[in-house]
Amino acid sequence: MTYERIVSLTPSITEALFALDVKNRVVGVTDACDYPPEANTKSHVCSWFDPDMDRIAALEPDLVLGLSTAHHRLVPQLKNRNTRLILLNPTTVDDALSDMMSLGTLLDIPGNAESLVSGLKYRMEKLAAQVKKIRPEERQTVSRVLDIDGENLIVAGPQSFQYDVIKKAGGKNVTTAIKEAYPRVSFQTFKTWNPDMIFLCGTDRSYISRLQADPQWQGLTAVRHGNVHLFDCGLTCRTGPRIVDMAELLFQTLYA
Repeated sequence: MTYERIVSLTPSITEALFALDVKNRVVGVTDACDYPPEANTKSHVCSWFDPDMDRIAALEPDLVLGLSTAHHRLVPQLKNRNTRLILLNPTTVDDALSDMMSLGTLLDIPGNAESLVSGLKYRMEKLAAQVKKIRPEERQTVSRVLDIDGENLIVAGPQSFQYDVIKKAGGKNVTTAIKEAYPRVSFQTFKTWNPDMIFLCGTDRSYISRLQADPQWQGLTAVRHGNVHLFDCGLTCRTGPRIVDMAELLFQTLYA
């Protein structure tokens, strides 16, 4: 079957579909699907974590693509509408590239997928060669902080793709012992990890300066050395083709 009316429920999948050059077959995206900019011109089905089923139905899709951790609950609803739902859940960079190849097969565009993924793999191989030149004792410890709520933080753990991006970029994750994707930890625990580098995502550039002014944070090595960074959420939080951009950016930030 050739799918001609696709609804994407995550920004990462939307980016992949556009990179695979099937944008004309995409009829619906979420409010968060902002890259490439042209994606925002497609019909919206509201938020990625709570899509509007009536809007999806109105688009008459023959395929809906989503994330297993967020959209599994939609299975019975779409089954009743005779709409195929495919759920992805990449937890590593390699998984993300494999999913792009799978989309190429699913959408009958294997050549497009091979061209896209081979280029991304080549860049990852170049990055791996650069990382290999960094001696183990020179590798920086890193933590990706997703949220700060008083005395608690949410960080990237071993079962998350963001953990793998840090590893691929030559960083040493401080959360190795916690076998979760995004564990909640106390600031006291975080303080004992004392990473060399901390990164967050967002657009509020004053956020870093507020952390630097906080006496509690001032004791951390990353804060003292000015090694706290704020990156674009479109890079840090997505498993589309730009996951390679994020790995390269992180490497340059750590070792340039």
